Amino acid sequence: MQEMYSALVVEDVKDTSDYIRQRIEKLCPLLKDIHQAYSIDEAYEKIISQHFDIIFLDIQLPKGTGFDLLRRLSDEGKIDFEIIFITGESAKEFTLRAIKYSALDFLYKPLDDTDLINAVNKATEKLKTQYFNRQIKLLLDRVGGDNLNKTNKIALHLHNGIVEFVNVNEIKYLEADGVVAYVYLNNGDRLTTTRNLGYYKEMLMMDYNFYPISNSLLINQEYILRYNHKELQLTLNDGTVLFASKRFGKSFKDTFSNQNQNRPKVFKSIAQIWRRILE
Repeated sequence: MQEMYSALVVEDVKDTSDYIRQRIEKLCPLLKDIHQAYSIDEAYEKIISQHFDIIFLDIQLPKGTGFDLLRRLSDEGKIDFEIIFITGESAKEFTLRAIKYSALDFLYKPLDDTDLINAVNKATEKLKTQYFNRQIKLLLDRVGGDNLNKTNKIALHLHNGIVEFVNVNEIKYLEADGVVAYVYLNNGDRLTTTRNLGYYKEMLMMDYNFYPISNSLLINQEYILRYNHKELQLTLNDGTVLFASKRFGKSFKDTFSNQNQNRPKVFKSIAQIWRRILE
């Protein structure tokens, strides 16, 4: 017999909340006990008075945000559930990146049926691993100030609902392999994530010194020793040799030299990187 789960929808607009509940009831048969709350205070009272397995949490709420609710619960040690954020298309990019860094899911309103089903399936799988406290802490660290880099941790989705917490500075490079990506660490480990390279590319290029040398390789510039444009050959400081594509390699030719150079020059901006790539 399959295990059934409970859920709480935290959304201040009743019609929207009812719509979300109806979609969950129709598409997610494992969620049988579904409750609703329309404010931070009401959600808080319900969460501390009964257990919910999954909380669908709107980011923007009256008198605060969903993060304010999570911070209050976290301070009291009341985080024992999975979170799926719900947001409008106007959500700040900063906020969405913080959620992605924490390996948490978010859904846009109006809900896409496939995205909803996938998010619930992942949440029920992760319930067995109970990483939610660390994920919420990582999220709150990232949204706790104006600087997204307040913490350098990233949570990686692995198989079977496992989440690995890694310091971004320990990542040498990422490699695409179809729908998964390999993450190579400076200690020699290779992690296989269940998200594709595109999931990580934009945020790592935006917030850290990562950039692509091909469609399948994203490199942390801190580990680059030299670049030989003639051979399209990139050497990392541990001796690892990688090869750039002609298209992406062109962006390196004026920046990385393979003669008498131990460190690369850093591009002034991400925009400059893309201008060079697309030349």
